[in-house]
Amino acid sequence: MISMTPLTETCAMRTSGAAPRLRWACWPLLVLLAGCGTTEFEARPAIPTPLVEKIPVVVGVYMAPEFSEKVYREEREGSDVAIALGKAQAEGFMRLMGAMFLRAVPVTSTDAGARTDPEIRGVLEPVLEDVAFVTPTDSGADVYAVSLKYRVNGYKPDGQFTDSWTFTGYGAAAVGNMLGIGTDALQQATQLAMRDAGARLATELREQAIVRGLLPADSSVPEAEEAPGPR
Repeated sequence: MISMTPLTETCAMRTSGAAPRLRWACWPLLVLLAGCGTTEFEARPAIPTPLVEKIPVVVGVYMAPEFSEKVYREEREGSDVAIALGKAQAEGFMRLMGAMFLRAVPVTSTDAGARTDPEIRGVLEPVLEDVAFVTPTDSGADVYAVSLKYRVNGYKPDGQFTDSWTFTGYGAAAVGNMLGIGTDALQQATQLAMRDAGARLATELREQAIVRGLLPADSSVPEAEEAPGPR
C-alpha cells in the first residue's frame, strides 16, 4: 500500500516553483511529473556496479512488460498516486546481470534461451511482487519507509522452470534529516530501497542460483591465482 500524505504540501511547492531537489548523483532520482490531481514519480536509478568476480556462465534475461513497464498506482484520499518503476528496475537488473555474469543476453521469452544463444546455461526472470510505503501518519514517527519485494524465477534454456527465490530491499529516511518537506524523505527512502535490493541480489545470487538449480553447480569461479611476490 502507498501512503503519501504530503500531497497538498507538494502541490503548494509546485505552484510556488519550489520543486524538491536531490543532489545525490550516484543515487536514483524520483522526478515529480504531474500536477495536484495525479502525483506521479519516475524512478531513475544509477545502481552501482557490484565489485564481484564474474560467474563464468552466459545467462538469458527475460523481462515481462509488467516488469519493464511497471507503474504502481493507488488512489489515496481522493488523489491518484503513481510511481513508474519499470524502466528503473529493468535497467538496474540488466546492469547487475552484466556485471555478475560472463554475458547477460536479453531473450524474448522464458523458453527462448536455447534458440537465442547456444551458450546460454539458464534464463533468469525478475518479478516485482510488492511495493509498500509507510509514512509518519501510519507509524506515528517522523520516518518514511519503503520496501520493494522481488522474485527471481529460473528456467533451463528450453524454458523448463527450475525454481525461484525472493529478496526485499528496504529504505528509510527521517523527515528531520531532510531540508525540504516529507516528499524529499520519501524520495530518499525509495532510493535506498532500490539500492538495497540491488545489493541483496548481488550478494545472494550466486549461492541461491546454484542451490536452487537455476545455474549448474560447476558455475563457480575458479580460485584466483596468488599474485607473485616482489622480486
